[in-house]
Amino acid sequence: MSDMMQRSEDVYGAPIPVRTDRFFAAQGAWYFSTREGSSIGPFEDKNEAKRGLEDFIEFMTLAEPKTLDQLHNALAS
Repeated sequence: MSDMMQRSEDVYGAPIPVRTDRFFAAQGAWYFSTREGSSIGPFEDKNEAKRGLEDFIEFMTLAEPKTLDQLHNALAS
């Protein structure tokens, strides 16, 4: 099997979680959902929502732990 083929297990043998579409439209606007279960938006179209998700992921990757804790608390409320 080629490395380029989709695998049903990761390198440690654990099943890879099923991915769902993070993007949805509501009342004429587009949103994305976070792993924490929050909806982020509105965006003008799906492409804008995709760019918003990319920005969100970049922020989550680069943010200091204290900032991430504050964000998680805000999203949970």
